[in-house]
Order: sequence, then C-alpha cells, then structure tokens
Amino acid sequence: MDETNARRVLLLRAFETARPAHPLWGEDDRRWASRVALEEAPADDTPERFLARRAEAALRRLGPRESHVRDWLARPPWRGRWMPAALGLGLMLGLVADALGPAHRISLLAPPVWALVLWNVVVIVLSVLHGLLALRPAARPRSAGLQAWLARRTLDLGRLLRTRRAERRAPPDAPDAPSLASLLDALAAQWLALGSPLAGARAALLLHLGAIGVALGMIASLYLRGLVFDYRVGWSSTFLDAATVHQALALLLEPAARLSGLALPDVATLQALRVAEGTAALPAPGGIDTAAPWIHLWAITLGLAVVLPRALMALLAALHAAWLSRRFPLRLDEPYFRDLLGQQRRTDAPLRLLPHAQAPAPAQLDALTDWLRAHLGETLTLQVAPVRGYGSEDEAALQGAVAGAPAMLLPWIDLSATPEAEVHGRWLRSLLGASAPAGRPGPRLVVLLEEGGFAARFADSAPARLAERRQAWRALVEGLGLDCALLRDGRPDPADAASLAALSGTDPAGAAA
Repeated sequence: MDETNARRVLLLRAFETARPAHPLWGEDDRRWASRVALEEAPADDTPERFLARRAEAALRRLGPRESHVRDWLARPPWRGRWMPAALGLGLMLGLVADALGPAHRISLLAPPVWALVLWNVVVIVLSVLHGLLALRPAARPRSAGLQAWLARRTLDLGRLLRTRRAERRAPPDAPDAPSLASLLDALAAQWLALGSPLAGARAALLLHLGAIGVALGMIASLYLRGLVFDYRVGWSSTFLDAATVHQALALLLEPAARLSGLALPDVATLQALRVAEGTAALPAPGGIDTAAPWIHLWAITLGLAVVLPRALMALLAALHAAWLSRRFPLRLDEPYFRDLLGQQRRTDAPLRLLPHAQAPAPAQLDALTDWLRAHLGETLTLQVAPVRGYGSEDEAALQGAVAGAPAMLLPWIDLSATPEAEVHGRWLRSLLGASAPAGRPGPRLVVLLEEGGFAARFADSAPARLAERRQAWRALVEGLGLDCALLRDGRPDPADAASLAALSGTDPAGAAA
C-alpha cells in the first residue's frame, strides 16, 4: 500500500476505533463504505486495494462533514520542492562562509575546507556502519537522533496548531465521545510510529542535499574570492615540522593532485612557506606562495570527499524513500484489519437460515444479518426458510431447505428447547445428509442456538441451569461433528471465541484476538 492510501486508511481507522463512537462516523457509515468497496471490487482484488478503495469512499462522505479532516489530508508529509530548497540553503551557507579567511594569508593547516571534509568523512563512516548494522536479522529500523528530534517537534507543532483550531471538548450531541483534536493527536502518533523509517529516509535525503549545497557553495566562494583578492599561503605550527606537514598534505591532497596534474610542493618548498609567529608575512620568492594551485586542489578535494559520496548517499536515500512510500508498513494482521478483510470472502451464493419449531424475532433476525454482513461481507444475502415444525418429517421441506446451493446452512434453535437426539439430532443428520449427498462437499452447516429468552429467565436466578442447557446442546451438536454458535438476541458474544470462529469460519485463536 502506498503512502497516500495508508494515510486515508489510518485516518478512517482513527474514527472507526474510537470508543465511544464519534458522531461524525457511525456504524451505518462504516457498513456503507464496506458495501461500496465490495461493489467496486475487481476479480483480482487484493487486501491492500480493498482497504484503500474503502477508505477513499469513506472520506468522500466524511470529508465534507469536517474541515479538519480535509485539512489533514491536504497537508502531505512530504513535498518535492523541499529538495531544491535544501540544496539552495546549503549553497547559500557555503557561499557566505569565508573559506579562505579574512586576511590575505591562508594557513595550509587550518582552512575551513578541512573542517567540512572531516565532518563529511565522519558522517559517511557512521552511515556505512549504520547500514551494516541494519543488515542484521534482529535489527529494527530506528530513526537517527536528529531525525527523531525533528519528527517529535513536527508532531508537537501539529498538536499546537490543532489545539488552536479544533475543539478539544467532545461534540455537544455526544458528550462521551472523544474530541476531534484527540482523534487527530492519536492519528499523528500512529503515523509517526509507522512512518518513522520513511521520515528518516527523507530527512537523510535533505541532509545529504544540504551538505552537497554547502560544498558547492564553498567551492564557488573559493574561486570568487580568489578572483578579486590576491591570497597567499603559508603555515605555522609549534609541534610539526615541514616533513610532517608534507606527509599530511600528501595524504589529503594526493587524489586531487593526480586528477588535476598539479604537483604538491616538496619538503624544502614547504619549509620556505613556513611563517614564524610574530613575524611579518612577506611574499615568498618566485611566487611559490600563491594560493591558486591550492584553491584548485581544495575544490577537487571537496568534490571527491563531499559532493560525490553525498550525491551517491542522496540517491540511495531517495530510492529508499520511494520504495518505502510505495510499500508503507501497515500491519494487516491487526484485529481491525482482520475484521474488514473478512468481508472480502464474499460469495454470490446466499446464506440460508432454517428455524426449528420457533421463528426468530424480527429484531434478532436484523441483529444476525448485521453481524454476518459486518464480518462476511456487506453484499451477502440471508434467506429465511419456513419454520420447520417440531418433529416434522416433511421430505419436500428438507429438500427445499438445501436447494439452490447455499453457501452456508444455519439451523436456528431456541435454547429454551430441550435437546432431543430423536427430534433435533435426526433433523440435523437429515440436513447434513441432504446438503452433502454421496459424501460430496456441501455448504458449511453451523447450528445457531439463541439463548436470549432463556438467559433472561435463568441467568440471574439459576445460572447453573443456563450452563447445563448450553453444555447439553453443545454435546448434541458437536457429537454430530457440527459447529455451533451461541447467540444472544441474534449476536454472538464477542468474548465467545468458539462461536465467533464457527460463524466466521476462522481459527478460534484468531477469532478471539
């Protein structure tokens, strides 16, 4: 999933996981968004595309209701114009930096060029070590200190702006609901946690571009100042002699000297360029102290030590950021996403409810339909067969109950009925045989045990009786090799993992998660 769609999905999740529900987005809105996403789904739909399409449809309805939602989406976390801005800022800093010094005499041992080169060498070495450590299997992506500090400051600024523009109190028509500002704060924290690798890659890109700009600006400054001033070079040191200085300069400037064809001065020449402290700097004979060759060497060194490696690192950071932007790390195994993705298991075949002896109440039927659509797809159809009479042996009714290849058969039994193997057991065995003749695979059969009325009478006065009745029905149904789900007023208990798994067709551990 790309970054844009991930922002939409996370924004919608903030509203749909708010407890209590926020008045801007209710259960009807949630079901509508799922229905639209399912109706527009292509045959080869993927979970990421389904979630993205659902969020896009939802925000078409949610956006017009609240301007702050539109504002949050309209402010992208990244703008391409920041890259030339970082490069330009670095260029200006390099231009205004006095790389040659205020006097016309330059010390070979202490120009600002060496400070910039040393800093970049340290950064490059640390970056390489960080990259090698990140290759370890147990390594976890972590933002660098500066990057994490910038991200936290951005989050704090966003909270400050929202505090001024969005109400922190709950809506007047829903005093217990979370405020819009608190939802956006939680969303910003989630985005910071999930997007920190992407933000780190982009911050690294801007820092590399800034360093390139500083180096290019300093190179330009070297030549511009040398163009209008006559600079001379020399050196002085309390502890170093000419031979040591020659070795150091040869080590630092040898690559630039080879590329430019300029020869480095020998030890004798460097000794002639030495300036004693407290003496006046006089021009060296033969113009050996002119700064022009040294400016060329320093410029080439900046290009080799700063511009080229930083350009490579900027390219790698840009590629890494682009890769992360197209593959934003949303964990789709979270319960919220699992519930939504369960709706993708859609089928054109209907589900068929088979009441036994007693029809479900309209409210119970509506509650069951809502739950099934929320977990198995908003487009499913629940057909209700005629009530099968107690002990009825009507073969035509049995064949009609399984006709049309339904996706699932749902025998409905009120828990107030005492389980009888001769009546209920025979009926369930007949359903099982009629739905899968000759051992061929048939529709999944799940027995629904409605305990609402029975529990209203005995849950408080005789809880043991309720537990015994549940156990008796489970023993009968599971003894036939069938799944059963306990319902109360048409809905399974969210804490009953076995019932949830039976209805949704998932692993009980996953249903309880």
